[in-house]
Amino acid sequence: MNTLLTILAEGEQPAQNPIAGFAPMILIVLIFVVFMFFMRRSQKRQEETHRKMVEDLEKGTRVMLNSGLIARIEKIDKEAQEAKLLVDEEKKVHSTYSLLAIAKVFEEKKSSVKKED
Repeated sequence: MNTLLTILAEGEQPAQNPIAGFAPMILIVLIFVVFMFFMRRSQKRQEETHRKMVEDLEKGTRVMLNSGLIARIEKIDKEAQEAKLLVDEEKKVHSTYSLLAIAKVFEEKKSSVKKED
């Protein structure tokens, strides 16, 4: 009797859906696709912000590079994507950098009070 119950208990399993085995893989792929979508969207937003910042650059603007160097733009060539920067104003040290290296633009505070001589 015990043997018969054991044989019945070990009987055939009900047929499973063949797609059910792929469900975890499909879920992982779906999560990856959603993650990449949001990453790409964020990257496009950053590229657009940087592009607008570069378009607004002009001579005399103070900028900070990705390396942390702070300089003033002396000459800008938007076609070549380069800017000649004045690094040290006292010693007149110039250096040329890619526009991609510019991380931040400092807003010059223009004083509303005129100097009287």
